[in-house]
Amino acid sequence: MVKYRVHTEMDCSNEHDSLEADEKIFERWKDELMAEGVQANETFVEIARSDDDFEDYEVIKKVIAVVDHDRTELRTPREEGFDWDYWAKWQEVDLSQ
Repeated sequence: MVKYRVHTEMDCSNEHDSLEADEKIFERWKDELMAEGVQANETFVEIARSDDDFEDYEVIKKVIAVVDHDRTELRTPREEGFDWDYWAKWQEVDLSQ
């Protein structure tokens, strides 16, 4: 039976039978991580699928935090009174390779 779960660099969710349940967790974790602060090119969120209780798994969706150069170029977070150096955004990772 196929199961799904969500991973970050520091955590993973419980396993679910439904991709829809993990899509909701994926979106919520993206919002929560961005609000807590991310490290560009390190922080990620992904959905994994497995049919062997995650001894092996396939990542089916992944985003990674990157610097939002367009927004940072307009005004840095420090210029707006925040205590960090750049704005970040999520970038989808091409998994077709």
